[in-house]
Amino acid sequence: MNTNKIYEITFNKEEIIVTATLSGSDEWVMLMNSGDVISCKMGDSAGQYLFSVTKNNFYYEDGGFDITAPSTIYTLEAIIVVVNDYKRHGFVYHKGMHHAVNLSREDYHADISSYPVALFKDKLNVPHLIYGVAWNHLQIMNMDTLQILTAAKSLIHENAEKDIINFNKEYNQTSNLPWPPEYDYFFGRLEMSPDKNKFLSAGWVWGSGDFYKVYNVEDFINNSRITDKNIDIWEHNNRAVCWIDDYTIAVAYHPYNDGREGATVNSPCEIHFYAIGINEPENKIKTIVVEDLDILTSKFQYSKFFNAIVVFSNVIGMALITLEGQILFKDENFKPVGYYEESNLFLKAEGKTISLYQIS
Repeated sequence: MNTNKIYEITFNKEEIIVTATLSGSDEWVMLMNSGDVISCKMGDSAGQYLFSVTKNNFYYEDGGFDITAPSTIYTLEAIIVVVNDYKRHGFVYHKGMHHAVNLSREDYHADISSYPVALFKDKLNVPHLIYGVAWNHLQIMNMDTLQILTAAKSLIHENAEKDIINFNKEYNQTSNLPWPPEYDYFFGRLEMSPDKNKFLSAGWVWGSGDFYKVYNVEDFINNSRITDKNIDIWEHNNRAVCWIDDYTIAVAYHPYNDGREGATVNSPCEIHFYAIGINEPENKIKTIVVEDLDILTSKFQYSKFFNAIVVFSNVIGMALITLEGQILFKDENFKPVGYYEESNLFLKAEGKTISLYQIS
C-alpha cells in the first residue's frame, strides 16, 4: 500500500487555514484565521464566503468564538457547523435556508469536555442537529425549521426515582436532598451510528473517568426522560472510539494507563469491541492487541473499503488496523486532519494549502 496525493491547491489569500473538512468528494469547507468560513471546490482558488465566526452583532462576556483555539467543522450537505472544541461557542449555517445561527453552551468544565455536535437525516430525509447547551444537556433541532424538538425534555434519567428508592433500601439510608437529581453526566464528542438511529457520547463522569454512552434518537426526542445504554467506564484518557456497524463499537484501551494490574508503560495498546443490543445489556465481545502503536488518544474511523479501522493522530501518523489486530498499513509521516469513507479520501490542511490523498 502507498499514500498517494491526488490533488493539491494553494490559496492566494492572506489568511491561513485554521481547520478544514470535506463536504463532498470535490468540495471542502475551511475556517480561516480571519474568522471567515469558506466553501471551496476543486480548481477554485478563491472559494465562496459563507459567514464569519468573529464578525457578528452578538455580544459575549467571554469574547465569543476564539479563532486561536482548537476548532472543528461538521457538515451534512448544505449544513455547516463550526465550534470551538473546548470552549463555549459555535455557529450553524444552512446554505440557502438560514443565516448563521449562534450556538453556545454553559461554561462548566467546557475546557475538558469536547463540544457535543452531530448531524443526521431522519426517515423523511429532514436534516437535524444534535448539540450541547450545558455539560449534561443536549438539544435536537430540525434544521429546516430551526425548531428545537427537545425543548420540553426533562434532565432526569428514566427510573431515577425507582433507583434512589432501591439505593436507600439497599444501604438503609434516607436522602437528605431533594430528589430525583438531574442527569449526572458530561456529554462529549458525539458519533452517529451508521443507520443514524443512535448516537454515542464520548463523555465522562466525576471520578474522573471516561464513560461512554449510547442513546436512541427517537427515544431521545419523544421520551421526556433520558434513557441511555452504558458502554463502559475507564480512566479519564479521552480515548478513541468509533462505530463498526449499527450494533458494534470499538474503543481504544491501554493496560498501563487504564490501571490494569501487572501492566507496564510498554504494554501494547488494545481495542475493545462492544455489542450494543436493542433490548440486551451491553457486552464486551472481543479484544485485539495492537503492537507498536500508541493509539489511545488517536482518532478512529471504520472503513468498509479497507474493512479496517483508520487510526490517525499527530503522534503516530496514520495506520489501518484490521478487526483482528493486523496492521495493514502505516505511515508515520502522513498526518491527515480527517478521513472520509464515502469518497475514501484523506484531507490535509497546512498553511494555505489543501491536499487530498488516497491509500492504494
